[in-house]
Amino acid sequence: MTERPPTIWMNVTTSVNWQRPPVGIVRVERSLNTELGKLYGARFRQCVWQDGQFVEWVPRVKNQTTDDTRQDNHAFPKQQEKPVLPPIFPTLPKRQALIAIAQGLLSLMPRRLQPQFNRLLYALRPRVVRILTNDRIRRLLGRIREKTSVNSDSLSSTVPLRSDESTPFAVGDVLISVGLDWDYSYYKEFYALRKQQGVKVVTCCYDLIPVLYPQYCVNDVAGIFTSYFLEVADGSDLVLCISKQSEKDLNAMLDRTGGPRPPTLVFPLGDNVPLASDEKISSEVMAVCRERFILFVSTIERRKNHEVLYRAYHLLCKQGKRLDLPKLVFVGMQGWGVGELLKDIELDQQTRDLIVRLNHVSDTELRVLYEESLFCVFPSLYEGWGLPVGEALSMGKAVICSDRGSLPEVGGDLVRYAEPWNPQVWAEEIYRMATDDIWRRQWELRAKEQYRVRTWIDAACAVKEGIKGFEDHVK
Repeated sequence: MTERPPTIWMNVTTSVNWQRPPVGIVRVERSLNTELGKLYGARFRQCVWQDGQFVEWVPRVKNQTTDDTRQDNHAFPKQQEKPVLPPIFPTLPKRQALIAIAQGLLSLMPRRLQPQFNRLLYALRPRVVRILTNDRIRRLLGRIREKTSVNSDSLSSTVPLRSDESTPFAVGDVLISVGLDWDYSYYKEFYALRKQQGVKVVTCCYDLIPVLYPQYCVNDVAGIFTSYFLEVADGSDLVLCISKQSEKDLNAMLDRTGGPRPPTLVFPLGDNVPLASDEKISSEVMAVCRERFILFVSTIERRKNHEVLYRAYHLLCKQGKRLDLPKLVFVGMQGWGVGELLKDIELDQQTRDLIVRLNHVSDTELRVLYEESLFCVFPSLYEGWGLPVGEALSMGKAVICSDRGSLPEVGGDLVRYAEPWNPQVWAEEIYRMATDDIWRRQWELRAKEQYRVRTWIDAACAVKEGIKGFEDHVK
């Protein structure tokens, strides 16, 4: 009798709950899900996080009734509801209390001793897990739950998962989770899945922006994400990284904080823009395509640095060059911290009607915009990868790009780099690319001849090879 090959599970919680046009991480999860399904066939299954546990997810067919579809849309919460703490010292679940004590001790220690103490905590963690999963302790906790009606989700975070009916996974199965994991509580179960059930857990590090550049993020996320990455590192058999820069940043953070160092794998994101379909093109997109324009594809948020493009256009208009300028098209939803910038653009008489925003763009429309654009720009202050740069190059477009983060990994020597804080430099680069046709065509030709398009099947094959390889040397 031959041993059953492990089932490959894809956590699609983010995709199932996502109700808006897909952002980069959602596209990664959905694209990998599609291609890994083709590679693994019957061995591949999907799961979601529901009511404090993973359950198998079977997509509904498209021709079901409206009532079924409506029910499906509300079957799972959009994200894990964040608890509101009551005033004065609230009573915590035991696991949270232990974490709070350890965190307090760690915070009170001299900084030079913190990494060593953190390593000690990680070394003691398996013993704590064994104590909490002891049959007597579990029965005691069960009696306490019956008497005090403890919330079931709090209990599930106190007692790690075991190999029983509460989870669809079998020993040796592989769980791949590459979505917006920090928005849900399931990432705290990864360690228990590994240690108590023998599941191989594969996660993804997109970037460490909240840790490295908290000023670009809303609220106090640096502490949250540091804790998140430490939990994920401790609960992963393999961490996928979307660039060498992300891998370097992750390992540096883990070394600095004394966290564990799981195996990592840099894998390529697909940058092949989906082929155009028969889908109708909106009147807004058609209007844009009737004129000369340059394209910036990105959520409109502070880190993406739309401001330097606005300031560059303002400078060029003040210099009397407005008539030479193509339209500047921002494709993406509005994010955090850009309200004043968008108001400036709206009221600026110099640049009025030169800067256009498109919020809801389909894959077909995006391809049309890439095809019809004069060239593309990407002035981001930091990126874990920079997918729009690869997409533009894959379409044979000239690109002016920031030189920060992982962007040089994407563009190599095929793009024009500009310092992201300098609007004058961006003004000069944009004006030359817009008015010197020979110059622009040289960069287009280099992209068409030298850029190697990365496909999502390439990404899926790299992940599959990583899963095959790490099973031989992880615990």
